[in-house]
Amino acid sequence: VQFDKTRSIQVLRVTLFGRPHQEIGFPTSLKRLSLSKCNHFVWADISSTVMMLPNLEELKLKHCRTLNDEWRLSDEDKFKSMKLLLLSKLNLEHWEASSDNFPNLKRLVLKNCYKMQEFPTDFGEICTLESIELHDCSTTAEDSARNIVQEQEDMGNNILNVYIHKSHSKL
Repeated sequence: VQFDKTRSIQVLRVTLFGRPHQEIGFPTSLKRLSLSKCNHFVWADISSTVMMLPNLEELKLKHCRTLNDEWRLSDEDKFKSMKLLLLSKLNLEHWEASSDNFPNLKRLVLKNCYKMQEFPTDFGEICTLESIELHDCSTTAEDSARNIVQEQEDMGNNILNVYIHKSHSKL
């Protein structure tokens, strides 16, 4: 599927049932991308695809199952325009990244990422980060968010807010 021939598209929602038989090309003008039900993909493919979108400000990955449970970003993996990253119902367990990978991130939202052990502690160094939202995530991911807030406060940045939502709280 090739969307890259259409230069004026800025918002795109794609629902994939299974793995695409061919590579998907997205237009470089894209500012918001939402991928749902994409199964059997590899994190490196997502990284390389998204990096080819220099104007992408929002990425939402929902209900996706990857072939691997680890997302490792190298120093070259930079999402310069990204302001919102939403990960929902993924089988992601380990995520390695630095603040340099998302230099302009404002909002990080994790929903139902039960397996995620923690997210990158270097996110505490992203000076533009305003909020982290966790909806029904692991307690270790919650601890990561609290540590990031502490790191931000230690640097004199009090704009970061963390919201932790649990729908099944234990009494």
